[in-house]
Amino acid sequence: MSTSFRDFIQFVAALPLAKKISIAAVILMVIAGFGVMFYLANQENYQVLYTGLAPEDAGAIVTRLKEQNIPYKITSGGTGIMVPEKSVYETRLSLAGDGLPGGSTVGFELFDNPDFRTTNFVQQLNYRRALQGELARTVMNFDEVKKAAVFLAIPKESLFVEDEKQPSASIQLDLNQSLSRAKVESIVRLVANAVEGLDSSRVSVVDTRGRVIFRGNAGEAGEMAGMGGTLLEYKKNIEKEITDNVQSMLEEVVGIGNAIVRVSAEIDTSEVVVSEEEYDPTVVVVRSNKLIEETIDEGNNDDAMAVDGEEPVANQRAGILPAGGDNGGKSKVSKNATTNYEINKINRRVVRPAGTIQRLSVAAVIDGEYRTVTQNDGTTVREYVPRDAQALETFETLVRNAMGFNEDREDQVSVQSVPFKSAMAVEDMATMDIEKPGFSRLLEQYGKTVFNLILIVCAFFLVVRPLIKSVKDIGTRAGEANTALPPGDESVKQISESDETQNSRQRAAELSAREPERAAAVVRSWISSEA
Repeated sequence: MSTSFRDFIQFVAALPLAKKISIAAVILMVIAGFGVMFYLANQENYQVLYTGLAPEDAGAIVTRLKEQNIPYKITSGGTGIMVPEKSVYETRLSLAGDGLPGGSTVGFELFDNPDFRTTNFVQQLNYRRALQGELARTVMNFDEVKKAAVFLAIPKESLFVEDEKQPSASIQLDLNQSLSRAKVESIVRLVANAVEGLDSSRVSVVDTRGRVIFRGNAGEAGEMAGMGGTLLEYKKNIEKEITDNVQSMLEEVVGIGNAIVRVSAEIDTSEVVVSEEEYDPTVVVVRSNKLIEETIDEGNNDDAMAVDGEEPVANQRAGILPAGGDNGGKSKVSKNATTNYEINKINRRVVRPAGTIQRLSVAAVIDGEYRTVTQNDGTTVREYVPRDAQALETFETLVRNAMGFNEDREDQVSVQSVPFKSAMAVEDMATMDIEKPGFSRLLEQYGKTVFNLILIVCAFFLVVRPLIKSVKDIGTRAGEANTALPPGDESVKQISESDETQNSRQRAAELSAREPERAAAVVRSWISSEA
């Protein structure tokens, strides 16, 4: 045992009981505090493995995790499972290889073990169940969809075309958050293309709250044929598309965040059918032509007539042949010609569907320019400079071309230059570290290691180093005391020699009061020498 440590032990042993208890309590509190900090810093971070599990899937996954000795936590009343962050993706891949979670829906695994004893009806029913299950699983891959159910109505094939019926489908969604129109249409097209003969217009989508997200029967009241949504949504889509086109173009010129565009579209919600019938009198066409010619022989007593140069009917019936020469009689010829004309006529039927744009109103606000101005006191400030009229006119022309300006619709365009409140903040943010996502990723990856190092350094400088220094100081003081006051006989001799002015007992008391540590060292040396 070293001298310094032995002196430290002797010093602690010489302390009163109260000080010993207080020192021990402080040391224990420091150790406990650093222990708790190390525990919290190195505590395992759990992440969600699966949520919304069926009871049978949750039980199967927990069993598999126990077999693989992977720690886990059960949340959400048994429907969610959490595992350590470092094992999330590896565990998911392992469970997926085992077919977990399978879900309450069944897919084409129904046909993994075929039974040839089943009837054709059961086979068709199983095929429909499998197809519905596979489609539901595919739809549930969307992050916004918690659960999905697909119902298919596939009629039997008929030998007669007129009796053939079209298939239809219904989709029920349990959503975590709202679905965008594009994703709803993608789900509808996914289901429609997966079923033979199914058209997207015969697919309906609802959620668990009873709201109709997509109504497949186009042409109903309040909807437009072929648009798959309400007129209000159609109006919003048009406004958003024009806004994106105009704003992206302006931001390429003036910079990102320096242009704001708003579009208002007036939509004609009525479906108009116009029938026109037009006549052109300048263009005539001969439709029919009729010519009638009559010849009457006045020298003949009979009332027979010759029509169109033919022999009288009475003579023909009697078998009398016409005479070869002039009979001296008189004949009368009558001709009647009739021509029918058709006037040129044009029939036109024009159908104007609902959703026609009646008018567009576009307002664009553009930030101006800034210049640095030095004031009289030497400080520099940024001064706003509005854009001139020529620049605004150029921007207005660009906006007109981007929006599809139509003067006949009385479209309106307004372009103004105003100072943005966020202009200074945007410029200041440009000087900041643009790699913030990368820094956050590094902090998340190495944060625990850095924190542990900081805790170790703090423990060394706040606990270990002061303790070592205290031990060294105590050892140094004890050595100095032993060196200055060698064993008891010399010290007693020094005290006894001073009885010329006062007795030895009073001298010892004054020395103890003035230098208690030295007196304690003398007493310890006496005790050790006697022992």
